[in-house]
Amino acid sequence: MLVKIQEHRTMQGFQQTLTAVTKAIKNAGLTIFAEIDHAGAARENGLDMPETRVILYGNPKVGTHVMTHTPLSALDLPLRVLVRELPGHRAAIAFHPVTDMFEALGVKIHDAEKFDVVQNSIASSAADSKKLQA
Repeated sequence: MLVKIQEHRTMQGFQQTLTAVTKAIKNAGLTIFAEIDHAGAARENGLDMPETRVILYGNPKVGTHVMTHTPLSALDLPLRVLVRELPGHRAAIAFHPVTDMFEALGVKIHDAEKFDVVQNSIASSAADSKKLQA
């Protein structure tokens, strides 16, 4: 199955975008489970790459229900969002929508679509971070 990645470009820098994504996740009432700092790991190994972080987030009450009924969905939960540095002091927010993949696994479409709504909401809110700074 081909995964279609959605990416939102921002006019803000990396750190501001990362902060906006974190705020959007928390404002949605979701839990941040982990943050993977790929650029930090690269630096620790003498390598260089633009700032790149992956945030794992979700809601255990929702995810547990889905994973209990469709165990293979655990491969893609919790949800992930990528924040990466772009040239020109800008950033991008990316994720892969899970509706089609979850539906193929047997997750009811009504339940699967809720995940994409949350992902789009977080990326859109964070991309327009001026709303979150108020």
